[in-house]
Amino acid sequence: MGFFDFLRPKSRTNEASEGQIIDRWPLENGIYSDSLRGRNEIAWRVGAGWFEMWFQGLETRTAQSLGRRLAHAALEHEEYMIGLRRSDSPSGRDPGSWSQTCLLWETSGLGRFGLLDDEDESRLFIENPSSGPICSGVITASWEAATGKRHRFLWSEGKGDGLIVTLTQDDAKFPSPKSPNLEWVNPSGMSPAYDSGDEDNWLDLRIDSPGQWSIMGERKMFIHLDLLRRFEEYCLPYIEEIHDGRSESFIWEGIEPVRSLWWTAAADSARERFVAEGHHVLVRNNSDWIQVARRHLSRNGLGEVSSVVSTSENGGVTFNFTSIFHPAISSGILLGCWERAFGRNGRLNAVIQDAKLTIEIQPSREIS
Repeated sequence: MGFFDFLRPKSRTNEASEGQIIDRWPLENGIYSDSLRGRNEIAWRVGAGWFEMWFQGLETRTAQSLGRRLAHAALEHEEYMIGLRRSDSPSGRDPGSWSQTCLLWETSGLGRFGLLDDEDESRLFIENPSSGPICSGVITASWEAATGKRHRFLWSEGKGDGLIVTLTQDDAKFPSPKSPNLEWVNPSGMSPAYDSGDEDNWLDLRIDSPGQWSIMGERKMFIHLDLLRRFEEYCLPYIEEIHDGRSESFIWEGIEPVRSLWWTAAADSARERFVAEGHHVLVRNNSDWIQVARRHLSRNGLGEVSSVVSTSENGGVTFNFTSIFHPAISSGILLGCWERAFGRNGRLNAVIQDAKLTIEIQPSREIS
C-alpha cells in the first residue's frame, strides 16, 4: 500500500473519460488549443519523463536550480487562467468540491489532489504528480482563488507516491498577472469544430488512473505556452552565459541577447533529448521533411511546417512555418531530426521577422 492510499478521495462519478481528454484539446495547424479555457490558450503535449529530462538539461546549461521559478510561473499562470473566467473557479476549503478544477487537472494529465489538513497551515497532497514544481504552483493558485488569500508554499516529494504542498497564509499583495507578449504570432480565427487532422494523434490513449494517462505507454501531460513563457521570464534576469551543451549551434535573429541565451539552452536540451531517444528519421528529398515535422512537431502541438527549401548540396535546408508553439523547443527538436537524418552535427539559424519564423539548418562543418 502506498503512503497516500488511505487518503485517496472516494471515486468521483465525473472522472475524466478518454473522450473528454480528446475533446478538450482540438488540434489544428499543428497547434493544440484549449477548449475549456479559451482557444487562444495553446499547449504542448509532452511526455512527463521527457519534460523532466529537458528541464534537467536546462538547469545544467544555465548552471542554476530552476524548480522554484517553474513553480512560481505555474502559480502565476494558473491565476491568469482562473482570471479568464472561462470555467468555474475553485471555491471553499474542500478541494473535493472543486469539480471543474478536478476535470482540468485530469484532462491535462497533472494528477489528482486532495486535502490532508487545514489548521495553522494547510496541507494538500497530489497523487501521481506529472511535475512537482508545476503541480505545486497550480494547486497553490487554486487554493488562493478558493480562499481569497495569498499563501507561501513549500512542497516535498514522497517515494513515488505523491507530493505534499504546505501553504501558509501571507498578507502580501501582488497585481493580477497579465498575458506575456510573444515575438511571433500564430494563425487566428481557428475553427471551433474539432479537427484532429490525424487519428493517430490519440492512438492507444489509456487512462492509467484519474489524472494520469498515457499514449503508447508513455505518460503525457499538457503544458500551456503561457506557463512556459512565464517560466522563461522568471529565468532571464539570472542568465549570463551557457555553461554546457552546444551553444555554438544556435543563432537567433530578432530577439534580445539575454533571451537568446535561454532559447539556446532550451533548444539544445530539446535537441539532446530527441537525439537520445534514437528515432529513425529518413529523408530522401525535401518533401519528406513535411512528414517528419508532422510526426515529431505537429502531433505534439509544436507547430506546422508549411514549406521546405534546399539551400546546399550538403543537406542545408530552410523551413517556413504555418504555426509554432515555442521557437526554442520546436527548433531544438527539428535540429535533432536533421542530425538523426544525416548522422552528423548541424547548426541552426532562426530568424523572426514581422512576427514570422524561418529556420535554416546547415552542417556544423563544411564538407569538402
